[in-house]
Amino acid sequence: MATQQDLRHGMVVRSADGEKLGKVTRIEPTSFEIEKGLFFTTEYLVRYDEVADIRDGEVILAHGREQLARAGGQAREAGAPIGQGEEIRVPLVEEEVSVGKSVEEVGRVQIKKEVVTEERQVAVPVAREVVHVERVPASGERPAASDTLFEEGSISVPIREERAEVSTRPVVKEELRIGKDVIQGQEAAKAKVRREKADVRTEGDVTREPDAIAPEEPPIERATGTGGRRR
Repeated sequence: MATQQDLRHGMVVRSADGEKLGKVTRIEPTSFEIEKGLFFTTEYLVRYDEVADIRDGEVILAHGREQLARAGGQAREAGAPIGQGEEIRVPLVEEEVSVGKSVEEVGRVQIKKEVVTEERQVAVPVAREVVHVERVPASGERPAASDTLFEEGSISVPIREERAEVSTRPVVKEELRIGKDVIQGQEAAKAKVRREKADVRTEGDVTREPDAIAPEEPPIERATGTGGRRR
C-alpha cells in the first residue's frame, strides 16, 4: 500500500485502465487530493489503500474512473454544506534558477623537443715521442762486451704518442617548469523563469473581504525635462 511519503505534489494520477484523472494537489496523512478537472467537478480525495502501484512517477489506482464516480462520498461537491473554517488552497508556482558549473577544455600547451646535432672543437693537450739519433765517437775507455762482438741483429725502439679519445654523456643543463593558476571570475548566466499569478474575480452577489495580500506599489513619479511632474 502506498504511504504519504511515496507521493509528491504534481504527480499524475491514472485509473486502473490507464486513463489520466488529474494530478495530486494536496497530500494528507490518510488520503491525497486529485485536482478538479474534466472528470471531477471539484477536488477528489483518494485513500492510500486505493493505490495499486506507483510507476514511472505516476500514481496508478486499483479501480477505474466509474468506480470513483460512484463513490461520491469522498468528493467535495459544489452544493455541500460550508464547514466552519474550511478553506481551499490554490498553489501558485514559480520557477527558480538553479546554476551549476562544468569544466571544459578550452586549449592546450604543446611542448615539442627536437634533437639538434652540432660539431664542437675541443683543444686537448697530447704528448708524443720524437726520435733523434746521434752518432758520437767512442772514447775507447769502455771495453766491448765479448758476447756481442760481430753479431748481426736489429734493435726495435717503440715510438709512442698520445691520442685524444672523444666520448659524450648526457647532462641536464636546464628544465622547463609549467604551472597552472586558477583565476576566479564571474560569468553572467541568463534563464527564463515562469511564475503563476492569481487574478481573483467575483460574480453575482458575493461578499468579499479585503485581500490579505499587500496591493501593488503605485507607479513611481518621474520628473519631466520642463520641471513638471507626470505619472
